[in-house]
Amino acid sequence: MKTVPFILRDHRDQLWRRWTESLGEDVPADYRELMSSPLGERFVRAFVDDLMSWSEAEEYEAPTQLRQACERVGADALHRMALGFTALELAAALQALRGAIIDVLLDVLVLGDLPSFAETLEQVKAADRFIDQLVHAVLLAEPSGGR
Repeated sequence: MKTVPFILRDHRDQLWRRWTESLGEDVPADYRELMSSPLGERFVRAFVDDLMSWSEAEEYEAPTQLRQACERVGADALHRMALGFTALELAAALQALRGAIIDVLLDVLVLGDLPSFAETLEQVKAADRFIDQLVHAVLLAEPSGGR
């Protein structure tokens, strides 16, 4: 059985589609359109790659992997905010990614390709913590420093 990050890698296109479809009213229509483009696909690809690197890292390497992912997402957020999007909108988009992950994992569950329930739950909790840190990086990237 594969781990959740590798499952997400194998279902990256589905994750991207589910995510863009789930971006709701908390995210402006022009941001939804932007994330439905190849730019959004690259964002999801980088997210999955970062999650895989972090989840596979040795204990002493994990903080560096997480910091690098947060720096990348923070820099990306600054670019998006320069286009007029708010940190709150960008954070809402990351929150929607959580739901898309669950949707993909439910589809994989039907196929019987998930690790045990306990393992899957622990890995989903880890992915949640990872997303929490990315949201934090977005909020800190706000010109007012998230305040």
